[in-house]
Amino acid sequence: MPASDLLDIERRWSDLESLADRTPGIDPWCSGPDWIFPSHRAFGPEGVPIILDAPGVGVALLAQYERVDGPPVIAGLEPLWGFACPLLTSDPAAFGEVVAANLHDLPDWSTIVLPGLPLDGQLARAFAGPLRALGEIRAATGISRQVADLSDGDDAWLAKRSARFRRNLRRAQRHAEDVGLEITNVSEDPAVFERCRQIEGASWKGQDGDGIVAPEMGEFYRMMIERLQIRGRLRASIATLDGKDVGFIFGGVRGRRYRGLQLSFSESVRELSVSHLLQRQEIKALADAGAAVYDLGMDMEYKRRWADREEGSLALIIDRQPVKRRRFGGAS
Repeated sequence: MPASDLLDIERRWSDLESLADRTPGIDPWCSGPDWIFPSHRAFGPEGVPIILDAPGVGVALLAQYERVDGPPVIAGLEPLWGFACPLLTSDPAAFGEVVAANLHDLPDWSTIVLPGLPLDGQLARAFAGPLRALGEIRAATGISRQVADLSDGDDAWLAKRSARFRRNLRRAQRHAEDVGLEITNVSEDPAVFERCRQIEGASWKGQDGDGIVAPEMGEFYRMMIERLQIRGRLRASIATLDGKDVGFIFGGVRGRRYRGLQLSFSESVRELSVSHLLQRQEIKALADAGAAVYDLGMDMEYKRRWADREEGSLALIIDRQPVKRRRFGGAS
């Protein structure tokens, strides 16, 4: 499908967000345009977009990816993690019929991977019914996220943390005040990405060439920060010590939901617990602003101390049904 069709659907970002919000049980932030389109351009630009738009029913944001060892695979435009559900609809059964009919007529593909479905299985079952016409279908465990509940305010969130956790935070805050560490909101700074990239370069990840100093990852977050700033959705803070940037945190807000994106600090200030201080200040600011959900992203051990629940996901995998040859005259 021509790239212009991808650009056309991207311009309808408000419609896509509304569909993501109405698709039952999915991650609405990562299934929306602020995540999907930067991800596609940074990590899967070779994928040929397959946009299935059924007005009033749903939109499928798929792409076909070539393989060296077999026929192509069809998957979501977000090709790396599988946070995003590529089928956006409030009527999964009806839209599943549309998707099945369209993909049935596409040549060559061998497998379809549909990630980002809720763990309860209801959405997966609704899609699976019509999609079974395409071939053998199975479910696989997908990615999990850690989520903090801020709906009752900062005090309620903090009260759910352990006594040791709260004590260590207070100690880190006193130490930061003693040495003059400052944290400033830089959400509107046009140089925010470059400042964060410089900090990352001095972090343990940056020293290994990982994080946002890596070319593809850096491009992904650069594009996302640009989109979020344009729409007034970026939240970014930088920690400074003696006038030098030493830590950062940034993420995106949509409605009452905040998606954490990146958090890092310079190795030179490791003993100051800069990442904890940035995280703590961000949570308080979000709760004070009325945010209800802080999605910390991919499940990692350190995130569990800040989160209140884990949200898992499923992926549907469809292996194409071989085309049966007709028999003529009763002979094979």
